[in-house]
Amino acid sequence: MQKIKPVISIIGRPNVGKSTLFNRILGYKKAITEDTPGVTRDRNYGEFEYYGNFYVLVDTGGFDSTSQETITGKIREQIEASLKESQAIIFLLDVKDGLIPEDITIYENLRRLNKPLFCVVNKVDSGKRELSLGEFYELGVERLYPISALHGIGVDELLEDIAFEINRNMIFHEGKRGEEKEKESIKITFVGRPNTGKSSIVNKILGSERMIVSEIPGTTRDAIDTEIEFMDKGIILIDTAGLRKKSKIVEKTEVYSVASAIKSIERADIVNLIIDAKEGVSHQDGSIAHTIASRGKGLCIVLNKWDLVEKGITEEEIKEMVMEKIPHVSYCPVVVTSAKTGLNIEKILETDLEIYKELKKRVPTSELNRSFNEITKEVGLSYIKGKHVKIFYIHQQKIMPPTFILFSNHPELIPEHYKRYIENALRRSFGFVGAPIRLIFRKKR
Repeated sequence: MQKIKPVISIIGRPNVGKSTLFNRILGYKKAITEDTPGVTRDRNYGEFEYYGNFYVLVDTGGFDSTSQETITGKIREQIEASLKESQAIIFLLDVKDGLIPEDITIYENLRRLNKPLFCVVNKVDSGKRELSLGEFYELGVERLYPISALHGIGVDELLEDIAFEINRNMIFHEGKRGEEKEKESIKITFVGRPNTGKSSIVNKILGSERMIVSEIPGTTRDAIDTEIEFMDKGIILIDTAGLRKKSKIVEKTEVYSVASAIKSIERADIVNLIIDAKEGVSHQDGSIAHTIASRGKGLCIVLNKWDLVEKGITEEEIKEMVMEKIPHVSYCPVVVTSAKTGLNIEKILETDLEIYKELKKRVPTSELNRSFNEITKEVGLSYIKGKHVKIFYIHQQKIMPPTFILFSNHPELIPEHYKRYIENALRRSFGFVGAPIRLIFRKKR
């Protein structure tokens, strides 16, 4: 029987605490939480275990008719899509706001879905607030669940009833823990400056609007994980918020988004740096590339919006321009693409899988040293500060990223330009395309 993980969606107006409840259930801060209405704009998926069974929890954007209508309409579409795939729904209300007409409208719409519906009143963290629950029974519900998502009050009782109701309606096998599944899958993330088309690329890869795509910069604020299979490989796609320069970060939420993007880089195996091909490479792009390389992640540079580039410029010419701007990652492949037309979309993932092979490449010590002897014969070290500096042999310590230990009589005297020469020579011999190389120099005793 196929393994099924039931989906539970959290629905409610903005700022009632959906993301806080989402984080509380998952047991870690995956969603951004901030007292600003509308912070969660995309569907945010997370997996959790409850008494041996595994569930998928969905945090949705809030119903809101007062902010930008273009965004609001798309959020509503995302909520409807989430409800279709759900086996249970948490309708979250705010005890501080009381029952308002918009809550009643939402409840009536949810009730028509004929799915297990749990009316949960949040922020009930005192006896005084518990006395205010009476008005919520005007919805006509048999039971309310008073909770405090912030403090964890009442959440376990809610989960117990949800699990019982789902188990009555579904048969599903025990799945693997999300963390274990992540270890088995190749984790690929997409980063870049705002509005470069990261979410559009992910949408094109998935073939459906899994993320909200908007012309307004900064639409995606959380990191969104999606599991797919490509060329018989399990892949977790991580879409992230755009990285801005610090001087342009105003809202606290923007700060959180940058932190979330950095965490996504740290979680990933391969990072796709999305650059607007029409705007070209900026200093900020170079900084992001440095961040990715310094954390030992595989890197693919993706030039998006190729359909907007002036005619007459070839792909090879623009690739050369990119490498001139960010020479410190010249070992990385460059993919020219267009999320709008679908040009080379699958090539991004194909390239990522090739980079993953390079990240895991291990060179036998004998072969490595034969090549290294040729490298040092071609360009050797002379006397430095009156001392004859030698590198005796090399050994690959680990993979992900490829890391090499080189033993020398005076490792502290080896100049940086010679270290770069060794790295480039190793790449010429063994490849490592898209994979950063670590060289560690140690003293041979």
